[in-house]
Amino acid sequence: MLQSRRGFLIGGGALLTTAFVKDARSFIRQTGQPLLATPRQVAQTMYWCENEIEGFFQLTLGRWSMTPPPTPTWREFFAAEGIPHQTRREMVRLCEEHCIEPGDFDKRMSERYWSDHFECVGSPLAKAYHLLRKIDLGPDVGSQRGPLLEFHEGDNHPGSITRWVNATDQLSLSLLQARLIDLKLPIKLMQDE
Repeated sequence: MLQSRRGFLIGGGALLTTAFVKDARSFIRQTGQPLLATPRQVAQTMYWCENEIEGFFQLTLGRWSMTPPPTPTWREFFAAEGIPHQTRREMVRLCEEHCIEPGDFDKRMSERYWSDHFECVGSPLAKAYHLLRKIDLGPDVGSQRGPLLEFHEGDNHPGSITRWVNATDQLSLSLLQARLIDLKLPIKLMQDE
């Protein structure tokens, strides 16, 4: 379900200017590809994959995958998430929050809980969603057309908690990369193959 649309701050940075928008449009017309400037440093790669039928570009932080890694134990999960779980008080709190017993810490998590966590937080789609949600890309916009990102929560299936972000066009991809560079974020956009 579409939750929000966000446009881009044009002129708010060194790279993302009206001249850049004009250059990006020209580049897209000539090459059929987005104009993706290269960040000075790259620590993460955000991939985009075109949905040719729908005409949008889905973003992932890491290669696209909807298959969660093997289910960890509760203790492994708490450690990986940085959740304090060493003291008796912390253990009691976690047992209450997750409906588990202290003896369950070294047992595998429930497959359903792990799958839900992956859809909501851990998948490459969800990671891109959460990262981009925190970044000041630009204002929330209504149903306007043009370059923007669409943030989705849940699909058309009851109980779905999947989260993802779509760029509406190649110009949106160009503007997103420029905005990430202006914010000095070491993230490179590239096409997922």
